[in-house]
Amino acid sequence: MARGRRQFLTFLGAGLTGACAGGLGPLAAAAQAGRSAPFQPIRSTTQDDLVLPSGFRYDIIARWGDRLPGTNSRFGYNADFTAFLPLDDPRDGVLVVNHEYVSLPEPGEIGVYTQTFPLVRGYPPRVEDEMREVGVSVLHLRRSGAGRWEVVASPLTRRYDALSPMTASGPALQTARGLSGTLENCSGCHTPWQTVLTCEENVQRCVPEAVDTAGRGTVGGRFGRDGAHYGWVVELDPRDPGWTPVKHTMLGRFRHENVAVRAEAGRPVAAYMGDDRTNGHVYRFVSDERYAPTAPSRGSLLARGRLSAAVFHADGTGEWRALAPEAPLAPSPGSLHPPIPRGVTTLGQVYKDLGAIVTDAFSASNLIGATPTGRPEDIEIHPIDRSVYIAFTAEATAQGHLFPNLYGEIWRIVEEGDASGTRFTWMRWKAGGPNQTPRGGRGFAAPDNLAFDPAGNLWVVTDITTVRLNADERFTMFGNNGMFFVPTSGPGAGVALQFASAPCEAELAGPSWPNDRETMFLSVQHPGEGYGIRTAGVAAPRGSNWPGGRSGDPPLPSVVAIRRG
Repeated sequence: MARGRRQFLTFLGAGLTGACAGGLGPLAAAAQAGRSAPFQPIRSTTQDDLVLPSGFRYDIIARWGDRLPGTNSRFGYNADFTAFLPLDDPRDGVLVVNHEYVSLPEPGEIGVYTQTFPLVRGYPPRVEDEMREVGVSVLHLRRSGAGRWEVVASPLTRRYDALSPMTASGPALQTARGLSGTLENCSGCHTPWQTVLTCEENVQRCVPEAVDTAGRGTVGGRFGRDGAHYGWVVELDPRDPGWTPVKHTMLGRFRHENVAVRAEAGRPVAAYMGDDRTNGHVYRFVSDERYAPTAPSRGSLLARGRLSAAVFHADGTGEWRALAPEAPLAPSPGSLHPPIPRGVTTLGQVYKDLGAIVTDAFSASNLIGATPTGRPEDIEIHPIDRSVYIAFTAEATAQGHLFPNLYGEIWRIVEEGDASGTRFTWMRWKAGGPNQTPRGGRGFAAPDNLAFDPAGNLWVVTDITTVRLNADERFTMFGNNGMFFVPTSGPGAGVALQFASAPCEAELAGPSWPNDRETMFLSVQHPGEGYGIRTAGVAAPRGSNWPGGRSGDPPLPSVVAIRRG
């Protein structure tokens, strides 16, 4: 293997989350952290293609609508998070891909899903089709002699959607009847016990979001389901098709962007999560049980523990406040729901029980004074120093907030002691914006997914919203959404170097790597979401024909494999 390729693969690294980062080990990784990027950085573009540095190429693994070999299912819409799990044969692996939502008409958006569905499937979309498009795809991959990964027919290749059987752990949903389905699946985590956590985010698009103080939801929305059944972190086992996925209710119900797991032998497991909404909160779950690498953990380790919400003080300190019946009330300004009865002083006097509190986690967090933030999206754990990085995609609007940056920010927090204490410190590590650095760095906006390589370098993908992308003059200098390499130590620390530019009106999501680090898996989500299919006479960046590339081709969300070539 050529030296240049070795250097690239070393930095590309294995860890999607800190929990599963491996390979080099802390000492070797630290020695290499902060070196120059292992590629020639690109500039922002408005091309309708996935643009990569010289010497790299991409292969499409699966496109929306592709029939999955050996099944009656199809690859879903708007691919997001990915996680790769190796199998015994080094040529094989399982790739898990989330499907977040379908692109229906919105203000400033054409509704490209309804425009392209008849071209791809041959008939107008129905709600039943939408329910099959979300959820998770599990793909058994095999690498050919030419180095391409291909989906193969296998019991491992399968789909989970809004109709699949589910079970639940923890204090909520224990009496739920007919529990089924996962939807609005955004990001997630590959656990060290070799399962995958998938996160249900904007469930309000499909079902009623509000619940009462007893934790009861209502049936309705586009999908006609009980809204209390959705908005959770779901654990599935990609290598065991017979195992029923588990909704872990002790991790709370809110608009989950992701979950990052910190697991150290002999200590409780910590799981960090963000509630992706304006003025949403940052959460941490700490397990009752201690992690033992040789003990069975699937379905049980995240079932019992403590859920807390973060309070960020202006002096750079912070604390975790428990979402528990005994938690004292300290309502954030403007907290109107649920109403607080006269004389009530604790969460347990507002809500029926712990199950109701975790089911209404966002409102309950407001009642105990958790800090409203600027849309917390991905949270990841540094593989060397175990600090926690949080992508805040935009500004906040709550009274006295700490998030004024329109372009978003990346924060870093350090726990006081291990991850089971109640205090931490925080800093603004990287601000978004149109800055240029003397070392050739590029400014970015709206940081979304984060991923660390074993050397501690951060990979950032951006999500400038469709209505702003190449339209709002405050954002046009960024071009299309992209992916950036940002060292966290050394002379280049904090300098963002662009590795990829997305097709028009798309965002990139969910980078992950196999153990040999010869490939990066990446999702290309919602190309053409603003203007739809580009036709003759329409120029980029309006609309999209990716990946076909010809005028009139329908844009197709896909997952790709990036490699040297």
